[in-house]
Amino acid sequence: MVTTARPRAADPPPLPRWAIGAAALMAIANLLSAVVGGLVRLGTLPATNLGPTGAQAIGGHGAVMMAGFFGALIALERVVALRHGLWVPVLAALGGWLGWGVGQWTAAGVLWVTSAAGLVWLYAWAGSHRAVSLPLAVEASGALALLVANAAFTLGQPEAARIGWSAFLVLTIAGERRELTRLVKLPGWASKAFLGGWAGAVAAVLMALLRPDLAGMLWWITMALLAAWLLRWDVATRQWRANGWAGHTAICLLVGYVWLAMAAVLGLLGQTVAWHALWLGFVMAMVFGHAPIMLPTLAGWRPEPTRWALLPLSLLGASLALRVASAVTAWPTGLMLAGAGHALAFVLFGAVMVRAVRRGR
Repeated sequence: MVTTARPRAADPPPLPRWAIGAAALMAIANLLSAVVGGLVRLGTLPATNLGPTGAQAIGGHGAVMMAGFFGALIALERVVALRHGLWVPVLAALGGWLGWGVGQWTAAGVLWVTSAAGLVWLYAWAGSHRAVSLPLAVEASGALALLVANAAFTLGQPEAARIGWSAFLVLTIAGERRELTRLVKLPGWASKAFLGGWAGAVAAVLMALLRPDLAGMLWWITMALLAAWLLRWDVATRQWRANGWAGHTAICLLVGYVWLAMAAVLGLLGQTVAWHALWLGFVMAMVFGHAPIMLPTLAGWRPEPTRWALLPLSLLGASLALRVASAVTAWPTGLMLAGAGHALAFVLFGAVMVRAVRRGR
């Protein structure tokens, strides 16, 4: 891994806890609205008296989840580390509110594009003021993918937006995991394979703007490559027996990598449920795994380690397996039950984290 260090200026003071908490709550509001929208689409919750704005909110729940929640959450993590740029996650969260709250999707798209540009700027600032490295470049390309996705959504190109949002999440996670493999001595071919996966994801985002049909095939081939790479070389394969949150995080990561591989297979078979296998199986496993170690950074809380935190992951996996089977067999009742399982897994994870925080230091 090539890293170019730069003289480091004095860091600005940490951001106020109340400001970080307010931005986090704004993002969580988008998460809740997106989850409700997804449950209505699955038939788990009734769709009555929605009105035009409500119907648009249900249809746009994916955009709110990707741009309004994850766009804000990941930007907030960067902002806390760099100690400036709080407007970036705030704009992302406000865009979600404009969309699902009052139906102003064009205005939401403008805020999302501006926020994504701000996230790109944050990565550029980190490179110029701290260090340039391969993992940073991978994560920065994820921010560029978010910018492309938000612009595509605003311009009415949903397929390009879907691949761009997915690339934003996958490349952000891949960059962070690549950073940790500095602890592992990789053979030359493994390093080149990672670069190939990175290039494939970026190419799929660009291709989606012109040929979304071909972009989808390239995307799923790339996901298969990245899943194989992570299952072979990520440090989680050596840490899953560890005690405490380290072992919990490693187990969540490995489960997520398996779901990434399954999503790739489903995608190559032409199953649209592959996207939810990617988002709910891979991405949410990352969220469940990293939440306990991010709480001290974002909120100053130190949750007590507990193996109960793996129960929501199991429930989410079981309900997602039901969703995949129901989608393939066109079983609507199964989809409704799967949605209920997703919601219960999220609620249960929240409850476990609250208990762990109360019992922790």
